[in-house]
Amino acid sequence: MTRYRPSLTVSILAFLGLLLLLTWLLFSLLAFKTAANDLYAQKGEHARTLLKSFVTLLPDSIPTYPEGFISPDSQSSRYIEKLAEESDFSRLTLLDKNGKVIFSAGREVSDQHSPFQGLSKTAEGSYMQPGGNGLVHVITVTRNGEAVGKAALLLSLAPEQARLNRTRQMLMAYFVLDFILLLGLGSFALARIIVNPINRLLTATEKITGGQYGQRLNVSGSAELARLAAAFNEMAATLRAKDEQVTEQMTALKQVNSALGLAREETVRTEKMASIGLLAAGMAHEIGTPLASIMGYAELSAGEQPDNPAIKDYARRIIEDCSRIDRIVRGLLDYARPGAPGVESVDVRGVVLGTLDLMAEQGVFKQLNLVVEIDNELSPARCDRHQLQQVVINLLLNSRDATPAGGTITVRAGREESHIRLDVLDSGSGISDDSMKHIFDPFFTTKEPGKGTGLGLAISARIIEGFGGRITASSKVDQGSCFSVWLPLAREGEEVEE
Repeated sequence: MTRYRPSLTVSILAFLGLLLLLTWLLFSLLAFKTAANDLYAQKGEHARTLLKSFVTLLPDSIPTYPEGFISPDSQSSRYIEKLAEESDFSRLTLLDKNGKVIFSAGREVSDQHSPFQGLSKTAEGSYMQPGGNGLVHVITVTRNGEAVGKAALLLSLAPEQARLNRTRQMLMAYFVLDFILLLGLGSFALARIIVNPINRLLTATEKITGGQYGQRLNVSGSAELARLAAAFNEMAATLRAKDEQVTEQMTALKQVNSALGLAREETVRTEKMASIGLLAAGMAHEIGTPLASIMGYAELSAGEQPDNPAIKDYARRIIEDCSRIDRIVRGLLDYARPGAPGVESVDVRGVVLGTLDLMAEQGVFKQLNLVVEIDNELSPARCDRHQLQQVVINLLLNSRDATPAGGTITVRAGREESHIRLDVLDSGSGISDDSMKHIFDPFFTTKEPGKGTGLGLAISARIIEGFGGRITASSKVDQGSCFSVWLPLAREGEEVEE
């Protein structure tokens, strides 16, 4: 399960929001405390002034309980009546020297002893009532330097609390507005200065992970981001250089491996050719002399009995088979040690047509349909005329042997890019896929025993490769085969051999 991780913008804004909240709480606490203290101090000073004015208006002789009370018609009583009209006035109480109430005025809901509740007998000055709903100011009444009573004024703090509540609501509104502005402007500033450059850097990094090393960044913002972008660009350039270096090394390794493979194949082939050459040379030496003797004695036998048809037939058969043995040995020698071709500019069209005429005279195509498709203005090729004719003869003989009576052999020749392409097609039995793998190997043949040596295509391939060309084959069983020869074009200005 993937662990949830908030985005960078959310994380920073959450931190800033928490920081703003803590700052506001601290500020509001200090502000409320300071404002409340100021208001309560003003309230206490106001209560002190009012109470002092009341004490000033008291008579010189302060009565004691129960003998006397402050008269309702006195100046101090009328002052209290005026004072009671104020909304924050709660109660004023005057005690005699024995602590008994001799005057009290205030709201009906309040107790006459309420200004002195919770205070000690020696209390003096301003005090907050328990619960913070009122403020009491206490003054000792003196006459001739002697304490004759105590007066206490209780004022309600409801107006101040309402004022503080309004201030609190206003600060809360300011806080909400600041918080919204912080989120909006903070999101925009963070996205532009930090998040967008980082996202671009992340996207470019993902592309580099995918192998696209050409990424470059040019970000705006702080110096750290600019340095990060410069380091990223340097890293991307280094990775690209390393990738190109690895690619070059891989290409060089492939070329070396290919060259090694070709060299190995050539070495194996050379060793095979050397072995075949030694075998062919030994065979030619060991077989040649007795073979010549056999052929000579056969001719003598036929000449001594010219009227004996059986002897003449036997002699003819012996001479033909001996000639076949001689051709096999010479073909083996030609394959193992082919002579260097005399490469020249050759008219391929003339060589092919001349070869077809030569083979037609020998009846090679007597029971077959021959189709010739050769460009009239076919460019010359660089090869050896006689060896090319040998290749064409081998291909035509193979097609003849694979094509039944009434079949078709097609010879095509034309230019294909920088080569001359010569195709020999037949409608014969075709060649299986397994046989196609070895079709150019020496001594491999699909013909019946005694009808082929398996050297014709191998020799043809050696000849064409000596010209700098190539030979390929394609075939489908029961549909025929196609042998294609690519010959390099002759150089301009070379004299063409007819």
